[in-house]
Parts: sequence; C-alpha cells; structure tokens
Amino acid sequence: MTDYNQNYQSDDYQYSRPRKPKFPWFRVIIIALLAGIIGALIVLGVNRFMNGEDSNSGGSQVQQATNDKGGNVLDVKSDKYKSVNAMIKDVSPAIVGVINMQKATSFDDLLQGKSTKAQEAGIGSGVIYQINNDSAYIVTNNHVIDGASQIKVQLHNGKQVEAKLVGTDAVSDIAVLKIDSQKGIKAMKFANSSKVQTGDSVFAMGNPLGLEFANSVTSGIISANERTIESNTTSGGTKVNVLQTDAAINPGNSGGALVDVNGNLVGINSMKIAADQVEGIGFAIPSNEVRVTIEQLVKHGKVERPSIGIGLLNLSDIPDSYKKELKTDRDTGVYVAKVSHSSELKVGDIITKVDSKKVDDDTDLRTYLYQNKKPGETVKLTVIRDGKTKEVSVTLKNQKTTSSQSSYSDDEGSSQFIR
Repeated sequence: MTDYNQNYQSDDYQYSRPRKPKFPWFRVIIIALLAGIIGALIVLGVNRFMNGEDSNSGGSQVQQATNDKGGNVLDVKSDKYKSVNAMIKDVSPAIVGVINMQKATSFDDLLQGKSTKAQEAGIGSGVIYQINNDSAYIVTNNHVIDGASQIKVQLHNGKQVEAKLVGTDAVSDIAVLKIDSQKGIKAMKFANSSKVQTGDSVFAMGNPLGLEFANSVTSGIISANERTIESNTTSGGTKVNVLQTDAAINPGNSGGALVDVNGNLVGINSMKIAADQVEGIGFAIPSNEVRVTIEQLVKHGKVERPSIGIGLLNLSDIPDSYKKELKTDRDTGVYVAKVSHSSELKVGDIITKVDSKKVDDDTDLRTYLYQNKKPGETVKLTVIRDGKTKEVSVTLKNQKTTSSQSSYSDDEGSSQFIR
C-alpha cells in the first residue's frame, strides 16, 4: 500500500502537475516582421503623397527641404566660413553707400536747373579697405563721385557721414575717400586677383538702384578672368583689364565689392554691357590693379602717367584720298600731327612700334606706356620718316589731367557705367 501510494503519488506528480508552457518566439518574430513591413509601406505612401509623387498631383506639389538654421553650405571650400550667410554677415560692415551731392557752381549750372544747395545727384557703393587711427579709407569708382561738390557716405548701420575726396583716376575709374572712423565698421581684405580662375564663385555686394536696396548681395561666377576692354577718356583711349562676372550688377552697384567665398575682395564692380538681348555680362576692376592705383592716389592725389607729348591720328581713321598726300598707303600705325618743341619726333612721322611692340593705333601706344613706363623714362619708337624706317628715343613727360569723364566700350556692344 505504501508502495502503491508512493507510485501513485509519483505518477500523480508527474501527470497532474502541468508543464511550463514554451514562449512562442517564432510567432512573435513573424508578427514583428509583418508589422514592420506594413509600417514601412504606410510611411512610404505618406511620404510619396507629401512629396508630390502622387500620380494625380499634376506637378502642383513641390519638394520642401528642411533648413532650420539658414545659410546654405558653400558650393566650394571656404577657409573661414561654413555658410554664405556667415560670410556675408562678417564682411557687410565694410560695404558703404556713396552719395554724390551736387550744386550749381556757375551760371550755366543754374540754367540747367541745378540748385545753389547741394542735392543728391547719384548713389553708388564703396568698400572700406583700411582703418587707420581715427580715419577710415574707402575705395569706389571715379564715375560715382564725378562732379560732386559734396560727398556723403552711408554706413552699414544706416548712419550717414561726410566724406573727403583723397584722389581720383579717370583711366582706371578708381577714387579714394576718407571718413572719420566710426563704430561698427570693418576693413575688407584684398585677394590676389591673379589667382582668380574662371568658374570661381563670387558675390557682388552694394546698393543696387540706390539706398532703398542697401546691403544687397547677388551671386555668380567669374565668367572670364582675363578680359580686356577699351576705356575712352578725354585724354584718349586705353585698354584696361577687367574680371567678367555673371553676378547681377545694377545701377548703384558701382564701386561695390566683388568678393570670393572667403569674403576677400577680388574686384571693384564697375560696369556692365547695357544692350538689348544681353544678360549677365558685368565687369569688375581686379583687386591687384585697384591696390596699385590706391597707393598712388593716397600719395599724390592722382595717378602719374607718361606722355610722349604729341598730337596724333590713327592711320585707320584717315581717308585714302588724304593718305596719298601723306605718301603712305598703310592702314595701321599712328600719324604724328603735332609735336612739342623739345620732341625728337617730327610732324609726318608714322609710329609703327614702341619698344619693339607693334602699334596698330593710339590705344596700343597709350596702353603700353601706361602699363610699362613712368614719366622721365625713355622709350624707343620705330617710325617711318620720309619713306624710311628708323628708331627714335623719346623721354616721356608727365601727362596732364584734362578731365575725369570717361566711358567704356568693347567689341560686343555698348558697355555703360552702372551708376
């Protein structure tokens, strides 16, 4: 009995005590996978709908990007800034508005409607390039301040101050102004414009269409880093080197900055081609040339340029009937029509070369002298005199400044200043 009971109890223990059920891992995994797949399909469907990929949207929806902080990442590497916005904020205090104030100074001015009190005649832009003790120096275009009886400068914060004219140069279209140093201003550093490459990103900063749109910025690229156009002044034409850009340049941008991705000045915005069916062709004076001009303007108030001291005509401008009297049938070269008493040249000479460089017209001659010579230096001219070719050495004089008026043109159409 005891054994039976023990066996029974043992059997009862074995059968009457329920087993611990196993956890259905396989089923849970399957359900989880199915739930994940269904969830992903739902999210994908919502995203397709929100992003306008629904075939029934008809292109009415746009893809919305998230940019909470603002300031797009630069498309090329910057050594200083993480975004365009950061760069613009940092260098903007160096950009100013330049106000040309004019008043009647003669009876003719009164007849033309000018007031005896200085009034606003035009607005351009400028760049603070140096802060020295109690003064700040500004570079702008000569045509921005041309004819001004008074000049005012509007700072980045909107404050207007009086400016003093330090010097101007019509040929390079550069002028330097001076103001008392102010709080909140900043000097812009110059880049080496010879390192600028076609395709580099640039930003035009200034006041397009006047102070109403002050502190505006447009972007583009360097369309050509070595462009030569013709500058015409009352002292004659000369070729100047410029940077071509497709960054939007409008009236009021003149004298403003063209900066690179590091916020350094690569050029001074000066002009654009203003012609029908022409878009995105603007020009800036390279920073390296601006630097050289600034140095002379601050030291001398003007740029000292050499002159041969002659009156001349381009052979290409002389009618064929008159060329017979001059005993020449050439279409290139410069005819000497007038000479000073001390000149080694003679009336009737035809200049064909300067220091072995070919001279087709007066622009070639003047450009070579401006870029390579100084007053007091000697230049060797190849001339045709009485039908014979000979070389003449001429000592260069200091060119007299006759006017600050200037204009630009090139072969593709009319280029006009963008005041």
